[in-house]
Amino acid sequence: MRRPDVILVNGPSSAGKTTLCRALQAAIEDPYLVVGFDDFIFMASPRYYRGADTSRQDEHDVFTALGVEMVMTSPPGAPPSVTARFGPVFRRILDTMAPAVRALVDGGNPVIFDHVLHDRAMHESCRKAFDGLDVFTVGVTCPVEILEERERERGDRVLGRARGLAGVVHGFLTYDVTVDTGSMTPAACVSAILAALDKR
Repeated sequence: MRRPDVILVNGPSSAGKTTLCRALQAAIEDPYLVVGFDDFIFMASPRYYRGADTSRQDEHDVFTALGVEMVMTSPPGAPPSVTARFGPVFRRILDTMAPAVRALVDGGNPVIFDHVLHDRAMHESCRKAFDGLDVFTVGVTCPVEILEERERERGDRVLGRARGLAGVVHGFLTYDVTVDTGSMTPAACVSAILAALDKR
């Protein structure tokens, strides 16, 4: 059975995508690489995302304006909802993620791509870069209350980021399979993905 060139795993922050992708990699005999959104972001100097990897980004300066700034979008009194405003340094990184994954695939490496589709431009980048490849899409969902609890516990995401992404990330793709990490264990999610792959 020929496996897909790319397994694109998309979902909001704190949904457990990285844990899921690593579990899926371990369960598939094919030599998949796991490449994640954060892998690319953290190639940048920390001055471009200063504070975005903590519970609150208090510092905004010329560097974060070029990189990423977390912006509160919820009204006072509402649960915090935060969106990312990307500057040119980070936008260049975002625009080259999918082409970099394509280069890995063209070199003979199937890839599980742990992604967070923030906007249509990121989706279009994937669509163009993966043209002609066999791509299998996985949507990762989770109730926002659970996302927020995980976000508070981990401490390395700006509070409100999960809520800000939950209503956005699934607006660009239709999925071959969807898993809910709020009600399913990583093992159950992997089983559902493998079952969907086997039915192709």
